[in-house]
Amino acid sequence: MLCLFLSRKQKELEEKLIEEEVARRVEELVAKRVAEELEKRKDEIEAEVKRRVEEAKQIMEKQMLRELELQRQREIDSQKKKEVKKSPRLAIICLLPLYDYRSHTRGGIWFLFNS
Repeated sequence: MLCLFLSRKQKELEEKLIEEEVARRVEELVAKRVAEELEKRKDEIEAEVKRRVEEAKQIMEKQMLRELELQRQREIDSQKKKEVKKSPRLAIICLLPLYDYRSHTRGGIWFLFNS
């Protein structure tokens, strides 16, 4: 009976060792296949990465140029507002001649125009 118990325990241990060895070998094979596949597709992967990086650069450049243009336009608008505030106002005075038919006198009306 003790013999059967030992042989069963021994079988279980052997099975466990075999399972661990199989798992280790499978893991090694998978790692080897992945490395081989990466090596085969290395140039293709690098080209795709470069393409995506260039695409992202172009998008960022466009966004930066848009932002710079908006900032430049805001500064121009701000400068124009400052110039308008600083510039003297031009006043135009006009005298329109009038003739009063009742009193037979001449007169005029003054108008002031601000720019």
